[in-house]
Amino acid sequence: MFAKFLKIALFINLVLCKPPKRLSDTIPATCHACHPIAPEKINIHLVPHSHDDVGWVKTTEQYYYGSKKKVQFAGVQYIISSTIEALKRNPKRRFIQVESVFFSKWWQNQDETLRQEVIEMVKRGQLEIVNGAWTMNDEADTNYQSIIDQFTWGFRFLDDNLGKCARPKVGWQIDSFGHSREHASILTQMGFQGLVIGRLDHRDKEKRQQEKNLDFVWQASANLNNSAIFTTMFPEFYVSIECFCFDILCDDEMINDDVKSPEFNLNEKVYMFSQAMDQFKEYYKTNNILLPMGGDFTYQAAEINFSNIDKLIKGFQGHKKYNVFYSTPSCYIAAVNEEVNRKGIKLRTKTDDFFPYSLTRDAFWTGYYTSRPTLKRFERVGNNILQAVKQLTTFSRIKGKDKSYFIDNLRGAMGIMQHHDAITGTEREAVAKDYVKMLNKAIREAETPIGMIIGDLLKKNLHEVDLHLTTCLLANVSICETTKKAKFVVTVYNPLSRSVNHYVRLPVEGTSYKITGPDGEEEYDIFESISSFDYITEETKPSARELVFAARNIPPLGLKLYYVELVEGFDHLRPFEHVTDEYYGSECDGFTIDNASGMLSSITIRELTLNITQEFFYYSGYSKFRPSGAYVFRPQDPLPKQFKSRKVTVKAAKGKLADEVLQIYNSEVSQIIRVYKNGEGYVEFDWLVGNLQTHGLGKEVITRFEVPGLKNKGVFFTDSNGREQIKRELNKRSDYEYDPRNEPVSSNYYPVTSKIVIKDVENDLEVAVLNDRAQGGTSLKDGVIELMVHRKLVRDDGYGVEEVLREREYHRGLYARGQHYLVFGFVGNDVKTEKSISAYERDLANQKLLAPWILVADATKEKINSLEKTRKLINFQFNGLTKSLPENVKILTLEPWRDNTYILRLEHTLEEDEDWVLSQKVIVDLENLFSTFSICEIGETTLGANQWLGDYAEEEKLIWNDKLPTPWTKLNPNDPLKIELNPMQIRTFLIKVDTK
Repeated sequence: MFAKFLKIALFINLVLCKPPKRLSDTIPATCHACHPIAPEKINIHLVPHSHDDVGWVKTTEQYYYGSKKKVQFAGVQYIISSTIEALKRNPKRRFIQVESVFFSKWWQNQDETLRQEVIEMVKRGQLEIVNGAWTMNDEADTNYQSIIDQFTWGFRFLDDNLGKCARPKVGWQIDSFGHSREHASILTQMGFQGLVIGRLDHRDKEKRQQEKNLDFVWQASANLNNSAIFTTMFPEFYVSIECFCFDILCDDEMINDDVKSPEFNLNEKVYMFSQAMDQFKEYYKTNNILLPMGGDFTYQAAEINFSNIDKLIKGFQGHKKYNVFYSTPSCYIAAVNEEVNRKGIKLRTKTDDFFPYSLTRDAFWTGYYTSRPTLKRFERVGNNILQAVKQLTTFSRIKGKDKSYFIDNLRGAMGIMQHHDAITGTEREAVAKDYVKMLNKAIREAETPIGMIIGDLLKKNLHEVDLHLTTCLLANVSICETTKKAKFVVTVYNPLSRSVNHYVRLPVEGTSYKITGPDGEEEYDIFESISSFDYITEETKPSARELVFAARNIPPLGLKLYYVELVEGFDHLRPFEHVTDEYYGSECDGFTIDNASGMLSSITIRELTLNITQEFFYYSGYSKFRPSGAYVFRPQDPLPKQFKSRKVTVKAAKGKLADEVLQIYNSEVSQIIRVYKNGEGYVEFDWLVGNLQTHGLGKEVITRFEVPGLKNKGVFFTDSNGREQIKRELNKRSDYEYDPRNEPVSSNYYPVTSKIVIKDVENDLEVAVLNDRAQGGTSLKDGVIELMVHRKLVRDDGYGVEEVLREREYHRGLYARGQHYLVFGFVGNDVKTEKSISAYERDLANQKLLAPWILVADATKEKINSLEKTRKLINFQFNGLTKSLPENVKILTLEPWRDNTYILRLEHTLEEDEDWVLSQKVIVDLENLFSTFSICEIGETTLGANQWLGDYAEEEKLIWNDKLPTPWTKLNPNDPLKIELNPMQIRTFLIKVDTK
């Protein structure tokens, strides 16, 4: 052991012995060569750029190749090629590249000579990489894990191909529809020096312009040190200002600088430009203005743009007031930093976020929080599977069987899903279907190698075992071909770092089964499905029943296998019957149904009972000028309408493991209220909403929970990308005044990606609803939580999609199925469990975000057509870790990387004030943590895994408002495998391993 420890210690002292070459050096100053500024003048930083959506009204591939010209004239391959040629003509020119997915595709088709020329451009600072992520992601609907992943994958391409000068240092989020605090926090942890944003409430923007606050410092975390980031925005929008768009897509007059020509207009253009700058300079505290030159899919004929900008710059040579030049975001930020420190200028600090976004007083972009709910759910499923795939592939590669090649398509597909017109649901229907097709293909491609990997992890001898596992992606509509078999195998993989219990639910045909797992025969229930789904036209028809059993104590990063056989015997079907009882569940957790109305009346969680009601309503979407659309939520009436015109049809079923109550409102809405009887600490609401009938007005469906008497005093909390909570106050903004009477409902909607919480401080009571996908949510009156679950509209809102949000599937309006989980408790730590309700919520959110991955295999084939044969062939359990990690820690990432290294991210999952015990600093010991390997070399990086943390810590930092950075936590050279984590801290490592 001492020899191994010594090797680790030596490795740390030598900065990872011989690290992968692209990670070892800091960025030299020459990477971002800036044109000189003129301190005595107003400096106009012209930033040529093209905003290239990775899907919107055309698919990703159509945008890259330029096909479907009649839909939109846009071809990204031509933009990049044309721009590179224009940059070669004049070394003073500058351009920024944003989306790595497009640039990587272009790069693959270039010869080595051109590649080297591009690398030199990057080194000279002519071509600056900003953001660097796979796509420019949305900030409202995305989860932090997926954001980190897609940045890391983009960085990987840049690192491998363009070198250290391509390492991004500035965020470029110019078209996400509002901006989240967590996203800004992620950028600071990746070592970014600044952020450029584009969309915020028009009243906020106007006030900032009046008060010279377009440059500011964003304190992006309430928990983390060094989380402040300089943030800026354009004086207007991210497109070229009026009269100065020289692109082939624009109609503005070109510049003629030939004094002999009768069309000479350079002086006129200089005057017009000066007039605009006279206004813009009043928006900033320094003598610097950041001005975009470009827009959506501009620079397809880049020389036209650049030659006119050249002439504009020439026209300002010797100008008394303005210094106009090519620049980049990095150069702008450096210039502002130099001036504020030289002059002692203080920038305003912001501590919350930029939601909701509104472009006009009656157009709040809060509809996209919910638009295309099934797409949003599939994205979460994709993330769940990606994390499991990366972990399993790590175990396989360490055993000498590298199957990591197939992960890249899934990484890329998930990166594209984060795009601000993908997960948001603001794309056209054909594009949404293309996203689904892409992700489905990537998941299916992973199943064959994963089946081999799992077989290899479970096998008892040297012979290869391929279980031919598959995922039941249509289980939500009761379709799974494999589980129709008389015998099938179920593998349950737990991607979390602690053992968990999970209720496996699979569509089946039979009513009596024998289920055998590693701990023997398992109890089970069979319930009727929530719907017959008889309208579905898939080749495999829906099953009428669901088999439910508890996979208990699934080991961390581990597997359990279950052998399921259809048998003759006692009928285990629990049919839905008319309600006779009022209470369902156990003494610990349960709920009551009011027999007169068929509605929920109370819930019990951990033996604490609250009167709680829940019901579905809908808002009628406004259909005249500024209607509800894919982006905008604008109800015609602030009071939602009831679905039920009569008593809700209610049926109930009681089982050994769970009780279920089915509520049927009408053909559009039904729901199962479900409680498990093993003290899980929540009640589940399994809803099915669809085929919405609009009758000339949009229909925007909400679920509403009400706790009579709870006084949250207009305050509620929503998560920021699944991490820190942000306080919301009804009808109030922190930075500006607005009149909530214009849109009293939509102006109070916020993105909910994990949970929404209300608290009664006087009674120390907290109630939370957790969701399984991004949704819009609010608390419009005390004791009430509402979440929007589905939308069907009759008008386009006029913001570019030019298509009504009116999804169809199987020749009818789309049905969406999902789950909400209601929890409550006292705000402080529970006397019995010594754990706070907030800690329970965090734990449950993690279990739902990274639920066990269920795969099934046909067991009628000869090798495994009996339980005995299967037991001889494979083990029924695999343990990835030797022990569970502490409750407040999780392995956020474990994945194969380059040069025989692996990324390991550890996360403290609680905030500072959420739990008396679990919100404390924690130390994780990695020594002997993993069952199949030991860590022999370890080095810490920034969050994006593209720069050693030690190198980043030594870089010169930009100082804002005289606040010096706090020293970064370092690995202990004497005990480098003991990792210290503070609340909300994520630490990223590259490791090398030895097999055990």
